[in-house]
Amino acid sequence: MEGLTFLRTLQLFDSQLPVGNFAHSGGIETYAQLGITPSGLAELLANQVGMGTGRLDLAAAALAWENSEDTRELSRLGEELDAWKIIPSIRQSSKGLGQRTLAIAGRLFPDKVHGLDIALPHQAVIVGALAHRLDIARHLTLLALAQSQITAYLAAAMRCMPLSPGRAQEILSGLQPEIIRVVETVLENTEASFFAATPAMDIRAHQQKSLYTRLFQS
Repeated sequence: MEGLTFLRTLQLFDSQLPVGNFAHSGGIETYAQLGITPSGLAELLANQVGMGTGRLDLAAAALAWENSEDTRELSRLGEELDAWKIIPSIRQSSKGLGQRTLAIAGRLFPDKVHGLDIALPHQAVIVGALAHRLDIARHLTLLALAQSQITAYLAAAMRCMPLSPGRAQEILSGLQPEIIRVVETVLENTEASFFAATPAMDIRAHQQKSLYTRLFQS
């Protein structure tokens, strides 16, 4: 069963899972039009996973993992996460991705999704609860979630700024120690880690809808 759990981990966090990540950049497109460099992008993503919605989602996923069978607690957690995501586009994309993750999970693992149909199905909540039900360890869930989010940002960046696939992988490799550090911090005190504090990226994400030309929904 360890082999099956490993394969399911890869599948759940695969960029090819058809949940719609490709349609969102979370403000990266705004930064790209302002001329951000690859090194600036790396710093931006480090802040995102360390202090932004990346960290917020990690804490939410950890709490959802711990309460994967408690529908009432998962619903409360979704409401709290909804309140933290103050930018409408970020909030809506988080719920949309969660809803589509839940839908595809219902096709792939129908026996694992009972009770996950909550009112505010943010992706981090769905992924955390589903990972526990799939027997994926909590720390592996958070590591995979963080890396998948960074990978999605980098994929968006490659479509809207001069960033080669090789340079994107260099950025990802350079961020992996920070991902590990943040995950360890979140696991040490999950409740205290449930926050986001990256106002500049929030502003850029909000501005994205008003760009003259854009590729992404948010």
